[in-house]
Amino acid sequence: MRGYHDVWNNSGLVTSVASILKQLLLIMNYDQLPPESIHAKRIEEEHAMSVVRLCIARTKKNKGRGTGFIVVNTANKLVVMTCGHLLNEWVRGTKVGVTFHDMRDASAKAVWVNTEKEVALLLIDTPSNPEFSTYPAINFSYDDIRVGDFLVTLGHPHGMRGYHDVWNNFGLVT
Repeated sequence: MRGYHDVWNNSGLVTSVASILKQLLLIMNYDQLPPESIHAKRIEEEHAMSVVRLCIARTKKNKGRGTGFIVVNTANKLVVMTCGHLLNEWVRGTKVGVTFHDMRDASAKAVWVNTEKEVALLLIDTPSNPEFSTYPAINFSYDDIRVGDFLVTLGHPHGMRGYHDVWNNFGLVT
């Protein structure tokens, strides 16, 4: 009777697995990635520290989860922008859990929601958390966006907890 190790070695699977791993390691080199992947990865690296996970307590359903972006960082507060539908049951001052890129948590409160424009603003008071002052705000681009322009989205789909990395997705404006 052959052992587990013999089956792997005799079947050639070790060689196949090694070949696959080698190809995966080659892909890690930016030169081997398609241009859109390289661009998306660079954008992710530049902005990941500005992307946060959100967890909103809801009254009718399960917790709302999503992504937000730091848009203002002053000595006393952080302002986070997110999608308005995450706070469709909001009341001024609604508490929102925020998790930063380094897995630190904070509590924010909803200060403005416009469901028609699909945008909401959250406020985090930071005087008791000076380490939050190192989190960068994103820089907005005021260039005109046209149908067919390339687009990279960053976020935590469904507020996925336990994943350290921001996810990116590459597409086109439609």
